[in-house]
Amino acid sequence: MFKVMRESNMDMDTAGYNIIIHGLCKAGKFDEAGNIFTNLLISGLQPDVQTYNMMIRFSSLGRAEKLYAEMIRRGLVPDTITYNSMIHGLCKQNKLAQARKVSKSCSTFNTLINGYCKATRVKDGMNLFCEMYRRGIVANVITYTTLIHGFRQVGDFNTALDIFQEMVSNGVYSSSITFRDILPQLCSRKELRKAVAMLLQKSSMVSNNVTL
Repeated sequence: MFKVMRESNMDMDTAGYNIIIHGLCKAGKFDEAGNIFTNLLISGLQPDVQTYNMMIRFSSLGRAEKLYAEMIRRGLVPDTITYNSMIHGLCKQNKLAQARKVSKSCSTFNTLINGYCKATRVKDGMNLFCEMYRRGIVANVITYTTLIHGFRQVGDFNTALDIFQEMVSNGVYSSSITFRDILPQLCSRKELRKAVAMLLQKSSMVSNNVTL
């Protein structure tokens, strides 16, 4: 497609390059996408945040770090997609301390908390949750669900239940996934009163959500 556009002397702008890069990345043709990115730079056009987000997302960690640094040098401001891509890549390489420095928003914190929980470092995930509070970043249902699932996976059901109860008290609408994590454990421990109370809470949440 790029060759056809060049041969027909069509004017290419950054948005046009982005469309081609996106298509190649979706098709798994990352080397070709990298070549188009290089052509964009050679042409004298300036890549934008969207360009870098695509390249960072589909690059190796080492390449992504270089692209991120280059993006900053060009005066471009990373957005949530940029941060999430960087954090995801760092977490996959178990570079959690480095990923922690990148966190800026609830979404990026959620990505990092998930990385800690997958590494069974749930206490570090909980520390991040506390850091969110100190920064004034409001946790959402994904934050709570990730922590609940993480603590349940390491066998700390009491903490998982405490987090669930905090979520409810903060008025966060819990997902079906959250209930599926908690209810079977309550039933297996013969804590039926708590299980019934949770079901009533779920019913009340659904009713309130519909009313709103």
